[in-house]
Amino acid sequence: MNGDATPPIFRLPLELRQQIYSHLLPKQPISHPLPSVGITSVSHNPPTSSLLSIHPQLTAEILDHFYSISSWKLIFSHAFNFFRVDPELRNLEQSQILNRIRKVEVVFFCDILLLKEYPSFGLESFCAEIRRRATRACEVLNKAPCLRNVTVSWIDTTLTGGWEEKATILRPLRSLGDIAERPITFCTGELNGPPDVDRERFVKALRDVLGERGHLELGHGDAAIEGPSRLRMLAFDVRQERQKIGDYGNLASCRGCSGYELEVERSGGERVIGSESAA
Repeated sequence: MNGDATPPIFRLPLELRQQIYSHLLPKQPISHPLPSVGITSVSHNPPTSSLLSIHPQLTAEILDHFYSISSWKLIFSHAFNFFRVDPELRNLEQSQILNRIRKVEVVFFCDILLLKEYPSFGLESFCAEIRRRATRACEVLNKAPCLRNVTVSWIDTTLTGGWEEKATILRPLRSLGDIAERPITFCTGELNGPPDVDRERFVKALRDVLGERGHLELGHGDAAIEGPSRLRMLAFDVRQERQKIGDYGNLASCRGCSGYELEVERSGGERVIGSESAA
């Protein structure tokens, strides 16, 4: 009779366990995953409370794997339709989720709707507003100790030209690469714009911003390819595509071995997730 009390799953190699975790955490974008926090979406389905209640080591490994594969999206655009939740990212700044995220996709969205509705709002003011929002977001992301990957996407529907002015919107990204003890890998993401903005021009602008020390990889990174209409819908209505659940109580909180928690709430049948630290 085998006297080994180790649960069978932990007798498997870690690599195989991680494959199992990936199956349990499918790539399925969740819109506005954190209540009252200005994150637009997360790329993967988070673990359920029942899964996190099985065993402390399993909780720790699953949460670690979730944060290693998931990408969190922030949209930078004008103030009239965006950032209606957490406009200055104060809630994100105070959320313990900031201590765990490793991958972020930032989307610079130059939307023609603003210029149509507010023709007096010129290109310079338009770019200054987006740059201000990007600057604030980078200030917050610089407080994320585990952040290692930033995918940069660009959506431009304005058809106004003026690329040299628009390229200045990217400047706040430089601050993310200035922390030596937290090396960041940048990656080009989705590029959707007028003919005067091709990938080569976009990459050059990014390289100019990041400087010689900036590590930039080409490709689509962790970008979720989404059109302008989808981005407007995501940012405008926080109720969009919240996932319905039936297996949670009012509040489930499971603490991992490293002292962190993942909280899952049920409010009116809508799924929202959060994270709190036990430290």
